[in-house]
Amino acid sequence: MPKKVIWGLIACGAFLLLIIGLGLATQLKRDQTSHVITQQKRPLIMIAGSNSTPNNFDDIIKSLNAQHQHPVINVTVTNSQAIKVKQNRVEGTNLNDALIVVFFENSTDTNANIMTQTNGLAKVMRYLQKKFKLKTANALGYSNGGLIWSRYIAGLTSSKPLPIHDLMLVGTPFLGTDEDHPDHELYNPLLKAQAHFKSLHAVVNVAGDTSSGNDNVVPLTSVTAGGKLFMNTAGRYTQMTVNIKDISHGNLLQESYVARLVRQNLVNQ
Repeated sequence: MPKKVIWGLIACGAFLLLIIGLGLATQLKRDQTSHVITQQKRPLIMIAGSNSTPNNFDDIIKSLNAQHQHPVINVTVTNSQAIKVKQNRVEGTNLNDALIVVFFENSTDTNANIMTQTNGLAKVMRYLQKKFKLKTANALGYSNGGLIWSRYIAGLTSSKPLPIHDLMLVGTPFLGTDEDHPDHELYNPLLKAQAHFKSLHAVVNVAGDTSSGNDNVVPLTSVTAGGKLFMNTAGRYTQMTVNIKDISHGNLLQESYVARLVRQNLVNQ
């Protein structure tokens, strides 16, 4: 075979290898960029409301795990304020990927118990700081869980709160459940301490509405009272309503739209 032909084939082969190499490098860069965009930056800590169970957030966790497997840490606060922890680890993940569910054995619906639960949350956060070196987190509070988070962030406990970056509240009754007789016992201390909410990067406040001005338990006016606490205080405040005829306070966490909001505002942030 003539040398010119051989050198021509070598040149063509080298050119093809160069094109393939550039293509692989470009794809690798895209993959890395995509990973950076979707990588969870901090753990998500979730608290449910009155008469809750350890499984309240199962649907949301299942939805989040459909795209990316998360380690799950279940923290139980017993009636005696002791802490029990159960972990479900996932290889190749770290604390920032974690979904942390805080469950209170005593979740009776009284103002006094919400205050007790807030102190219990402060104990949990101190434990997470010591055990897992937790430095910051995003937070989700459902129903009275939103009140517990708000009180904790407002510094209404005996210890300095851990920095919370983004907060989502779902069906939180800031003024109780009786629209004709608003309950200010828990709300007024939050108003007085609202300067603490300046540390929040973003707050999303979600209400459910059957088109009757409530979610069959919590009036819209009670949920939207959160605006007075967070609007023009937190870095960004967003208020929205899930308007579905057969929605109820008890099934807010099962709505797929709420799961999407959690992913967009708490996991991918």
